Amino acid sequence: METPLLTIDFKNYVLGESQTTRTPDKGFSPESYGLSLIYEKGTLYFGGSETDRSTNLEGEVICITNDPNFLGNDAFILDDEGKYYTLDGSTLTKRQTDSTNTYALGTSDFLRYKGAAYATAQQEAIYIVGSDLETSIDTTWWSTTRGHGALQLGYRHPLEIVEDTLYLGDKNYIHTWDGTTSVAQAMSLPEGVNITTLRRHPDGQHLIAFCGVTANYSHTRNGGGLIYIIDTVNLEWIREIPTESQVEGSKNVGGIVYVTYGDKCGYFNGDGITWLRDLTSGSVTYSHQITNAEDILIIRDGAYALAYGDLGGGGKVWWRAYRANTTGTALTAVGYKGNYTIIIGYTDTTSSVEKLAEVNLKGTGVAGAFYSNKELAGQNIAVRRIEVDHTQTPASGTNAFSISLLSRVGTSKYASGTITYTDNPQSQTRLDLDAFVDGMQLVLVPSNGAMGFHQIRVYGETIE
Repeated sequence: METPLLTIDFKNYVLGESQTTRTPDKGFSPESYGLSLIYEKGTLYFGGSETDRSTNLEGEVICITNDPNFLGNDAFILDDEGKYYTLDGSTLTKRQTDSTNTYALGTSDFLRYKGAAYATAQQEAIYIVGSDLETSIDTTWWSTTRGHGALQLGYRHPLEIVEDTLYLGDKNYIHTWDGTTSVAQAMSLPEGVNITTLRRHPDGQHLIAFCGVTANYSHTRNGGGLIYIIDTVNLEWIREIPTESQVEGSKNVGGIVYVTYGDKCGYFNGDGITWLRDLTSGSVTYSHQITNAEDILIIRDGAYALAYGDLGGGGKVWWRAYRANTTGTALTAVGYKGNYTIIIGYTDTTSSVEKLAEVNLKGTGVAGAFYSNKELAGQNIAVRRIEVDHTQTPASGTNAFSISLLSRVGTSKYASGTITYTDNPQSQTRLDLDAFVDGMQLVLVPSNGAMGFHQIRVYGETIE
């Protein structure tokens, strides 16, 4: 007698992805990508295609920062060649070029403060005037205009704002600027400490300085880390917290300071770092590779943009919301444009072209694939049919998808081919088959339309 062998429905979708392909502790396999799970929580949709915004882009995108002028540009962009851009709707415009200083991913920072823009290079802090970055650029602002000397080479130069002051990290020193007066080395941390990222404390009053104890930013050598809680009124650190690994990047989302360290992502718990998950890209993840879409954390992992948020299942979960349209690449920067739209910088390794793209995490389309967890039956089974309950296909237009059934070792046991509905409203698909397996994994790949999938049931029976 045929019975349901596998059911995939809202319970799987809201639980997010499992830790690994062999650790089915959540709803589906981490092989899944391009999932639009917040469009309608509890229903599986796939994301829409990315929109190319690369026209006029010249270098590799290393920083994306928000534009607080809500009636103007959507974002400010910095590349590794010292080119500054504004993204206004669909238009990317190069505004300024700094050919004097050296810019690098992880070292450079970029933000807006009191009507102007500030950035850091390897040796300098830069000042840009104009609501659209269009008026002027001072490429020796810190060393010449402010008269403080160049920043220290070989170290990161993060920026952060707490209350009404801009803070600039420079090895173990923190410089300040209030819009009128600059103070070099306004405070110092202990010798041998190197600031990697600065972040406003969730209380809104203190500053957190995440530090390494070596200049090792690749984690190829041993070296722990330190976290300093800084009183911004008296400009002194009031607490020192040692950590096993130095923090590389940080982002405050919803009052939680998320951090990356080594190949891991976690959060600052007040006393140290709590691990959330491992990243698989094998490269350091910096602050400008972490952003948010409203209350959802977005963090790059190689070619993927990982999302972390509440899908209604009783806690925050992970899913891969985006994968770059090219293989063998890694995202260089991510930012937020608004309305659940993220901006991504990456290098198209196929054509060796620098790219800037945007994708709406609430959009729907066919840019993705869904992999169920690998299920071990513990006995021989015959799969007889697969039933798919999905949103109704349109009376005019085409929806298409395919379903595959893999064995527990990944061998294809069944491939549906493309299932197409054209000008024919349907809300259920039935597939009849004879596949013999002792374990299974279901793969669903959309190819046309924007269909949502409610439930997938696999039926079969035990055989000798």
